[in-house]
Amino acid sequence: MGEETTADRGGLIEPGRFLDDLQHPGLVSAIDLARWLAAFVVMIGHARFPLLKGYGLLAPEQRPLWVQGWYFVTGYFVEAVLVFFVLSGFLVGGMVVARLSRGSFDPPGYAVDRFSRLYTAFLPALLLTVALTWIGSTWFNGTGLYDASNPTFVEKGTPINFAANAGWSTFLGNAAMLQFYFVEPYGSNPPLWTLSSEFWFYMVFGLFAAGSLKRGGGRIGLSLAAALCLLILGPMFWLYFGMWLIGVAAAVLRPPRLPIALPALALLGAMLLFRRYADAALAPTDMVRFSVQYGICLATGLLLLGWRARPPQWAVRFGGFNKAMADFSYSLYLTHFPVIIMLVAVLGSVTDNPGYASGFAPTDPLALATYAAAVVLSLAFAWLFSLATERQTAKVRGWLKSRLARASRPGT
Repeated sequence: MGEETTADRGGLIEPGRFLDDLQHPGLVSAIDLARWLAAFVVMIGHARFPLLKGYGLLAPEQRPLWVQGWYFVTGYFVEAVLVFFVLSGFLVGGMVVARLSRGSFDPPGYAVDRFSRLYTAFLPALLLTVALTWIGSTWFNGTGLYDASNPTFVEKGTPINFAANAGWSTFLGNAAMLQFYFVEPYGSNPPLWTLSSEFWFYMVFGLFAAGSLKRGGGRIGLSLAAALCLLILGPMFWLYFGMWLIGVAAAVLRPPRLPIALPALALLGAMLLFRRYADAALAPTDMVRFSVQYGICLATGLLLLGWRARPPQWAVRFGGFNKAMADFSYSLYLTHFPVIIMLVAVLGSVTDNPGYASGFAPTDPLALATYAAAVVLSLAFAWLFSLATERQTAKVRGWLKSRLARASRPGT
């Protein structure tokens, strides 16, 4: 067990215990499961997006029960991103607070850890997106996927001009993690919007944490820098940052004695079902939509808190599989969308099948085969990509820390 602090001996807040909880293989495996499953849900939802008609455009005979279930499950890619936010706050923010409570928080080390975690895979993924967007818009735009003229995109009300979002200013803005807030996500990779949010979660929270170690002007300066980031990023960031902080709360609160994991899971399921009902029957306002999203995040946070209290023993048996899948889940999230768009664009150009432009019915055998190919290709490509990028994070981190240590030595 780790060093005990006053904050760990009682009360509602118990931050130092979190580092000990993370040693339990059941909790680690359950977190890995949540990580890869969220990435998988995002990918299978996005794989349907450029290929199949929207559900409201399907004829009754094109909506058998299995299609209804398929569209239902693959419609939760936004909610899967929210789960990512809560998991990130739980792991990153929770470790920051735990180390602060034990007196072991190192701001420069934290900065290197977060930078290497994001950028080791993000920069190669951004360059990959540059290449695929250029190739696709230059040679494979017969289906209109790259210039927002694709009928499938238009009929869903979400036409995105990937080619128009591929300029130098957009590239530099993405490289600086300003996408979504100040520039569009680059080219054919709209999911990159979440990476800027993650970056600024780390930045703002890290500045406040570093400020708590200072006194006087140092504390004020770092706190003002964090507040300035909040002010510049604006209300949308505040909403997402609040979701991230739910994960932090799940990491620092004292786990309850009563089992809450199953009730939390039931609440999560209820909130997910209510979200679909609200979209279909209530024409929800932004306030209602964000309230439901916060309910989903709260349920996820309670589930994590319940897992901390009673680490799921069933997850231990799947530890190896969950770790193997989680090890390339970040790469899967980063690369799947431009790869899927390229696959559909190439098939549409090579075969001249109008379905690749106008959208297939989900009962079309060719659509099912293409969808399966998109899923398999996304997984295989992400795994290979991760070997060269995500799996090298520890080496990049070690190199950066050695350079930082050498630069901080007197006379160097």
